[in-house]
Amino acid sequence: MQQNKYEKHTILILLDGFYPADIRVRKEAESLAEKHNVYILCVRKNNDEQEEIINKVSVLRKIHYKSFAEKGIIDIRIAINFIHPKFHQILPEIIKNKAIDVLHVHDLPLAKTGMLAAQKYNLKSVLDLHENYAAALLTWFSWRKNPIIRLKNKLFFNYNRWQNYENNIITKYDHIIAVVEEMKERIIKDTSISSKKITVITNSEKKDFATIFSSVENYFFKDFKNQFIISYVGGFGPHRGLQTAIEGIQKVSKEIPNVLLALIGPANKDVKEYLENLIDKFNVRENVVIYGSQPFEKVVEIMKSSSINIIPHISNLHTESTIPHKLFQILLSKKPILVSDCAPLKRIIKTHEIGSIFKAGKAESFAEEVINIHKDYEYATKKAEIGFDIAFNGDLNWEQTSKKLIDLYDNLEN
Repeated sequence: MQQNKYEKHTILILLDGFYPADIRVRKEAESLAEKHNVYILCVRKNNDEQEEIINKVSVLRKIHYKSFAEKGIIDIRIAINFIHPKFHQILPEIIKNKAIDVLHVHDLPLAKTGMLAAQKYNLKSVLDLHENYAAALLTWFSWRKNPIIRLKNKLFFNYNRWQNYENNIITKYDHIIAVVEEMKERIIKDTSISSKKITVITNSEKKDFATIFSSVENYFFKDFKNQFIISYVGGFGPHRGLQTAIEGIQKVSKEIPNVLLALIGPANKDVKEYLENLIDKFNVRENVVIYGSQPFEKVVEIMKSSSINIIPHISNLHTESTIPHKLFQILLSKKPILVSDCAPLKRIIKTHEIGSIFKAGKAESFAEEVINIHKDYEYATKKAEIGFDIAFNGDLNWEQTSKKLIDLYDNLEN
């Protein structure tokens, strides 16, 4: 199917996950739905509606996993031939019934499935890469102890196999979306495709996120009101750098006795045990607390209640070419931010002088920066205010980012 420039598209987004829970996909889908017909094919939980319209986006929850085990088996099948059997089976029906002319595929595991459908039905194709998936595989499971899981990952989810697959499949798509400039540069280096075929759509936040902060009245850390709170909110994977922060707190606590490192997020048994052992190893039990996952409204409360919000990522192939949503959310909180010097984080913070930076993986450097912020908290707060201004009035917000996404679709034939 051919479209004239600026003509309205009918887009089918593929997501092997839940909607609208995926923040990045929701923002993209809603922005595109302002101008185009947007459908999203995604996963259904047991109590979810199979079909509904959310903010002009037609949600088709046609993918259902009977159990966690079934999902694991399908993941292995994808790793063998890179085709998702459930998406592959249902795509022809949806493409025909909804008169789809563009497939927008989210992340590497669905890339071949989407490309086969795009080629068969002569659709335009966009591959949206949230991260360096192959590199992430090197990191995600390194703390897992189960020998069966470790063997499965070694056989089916090894870096070289998935990196070669990415390099090959990328060249077949009409357009690629990268999450940061560093990812765009890596893709060009690895595949030699034209830079014109890649658009950077970063994980910036909508400006109205700031109004959520302004409406928060509760203080999350009620039991620690007189303490200097350093908060981390997010996943607890090995690449997140929590081990660096825990070790660094040992030195920080000697200079700031009332410091408290709060770690908030989901953690499986192996990860929780690993972190608990580190807390004991560095004798910081009184200065570190691990919370479980918190609802969204509590996350906002946590960021606003904190003295410092941190993103302590270690440096590896994965973290050097991705960016977390919480960076932009923290900027809208008006609270000081401390990040590691992974390239995307360092570039944004240093370019705008809106926070503090420490050397990734270096506990001594982490501790020094925390102590410096504490010593001149007024200066740290001023930088945070500049960060808010740039995130709200400047370019670091979704209202500006989404313009590039719309422009991509306006010029998809080029």
